[in-house]
Amino acid sequence: MKLNNFFKQLTFAVSISIIITACSVFPKHAIINNKKKMELNPFTQINTKNNKIIDEKLELETQELKSNNIIYFSLDQYDISSQFFYTLNIHANFLYNHPSYRIKIEGHADERGTPEYNIALGERRANSIKLYLQSKGILPEQIFTVSYGKEKPAVPGHNEAAYSKNRRAVLIYK
Repeated sequence: MKLNNFFKQLTFAVSISIIITACSVFPKHAIINNKKKMELNPFTQINTKNNKIIDEKLELETQELKSNNIIYFSLDQYDISSQFFYTLNIHANFLYNHPSYRIKIEGHADERGTPEYNIALGERRANSIKLYLQSKGILPEQIFTVSYGKEKPAVPGHNEAAYSKNRRAVLIYK
């Protein structure tokens, strides 16, 4: 399981690195309508085509983030496991570089425990991630938290395998 998470995170990191690297190169010259050369520099106004490329890059980044958006917790715990720091750092980096984006953090618990306890535990889980992101420079107004306790299980079932998938926090971009 840990090896599987490692490879997922490694694939995610490589994908983001490729996207960032591919879009960070500026050519020195551009040929306009196959007739004349135009000198380019980083301060040249971005045209509509480049805006489309930037929008596509942003869409790819958000799709990657959306596919790697679940943080799991141990039984009755709300401390973030070190295996998820890398994932949260990628989310923090994206939010820091895109301050117009907002994120909702949903805290969840497994079905064991009272409804009140599970709501409080889900809230502590969401808040621990919120505090982590804020420690990385994310503005408080970019983050909204909510707890669903045991009301929205990811996996139905009454065994440890299901419980472990339901003890989670989910990051949702708005």
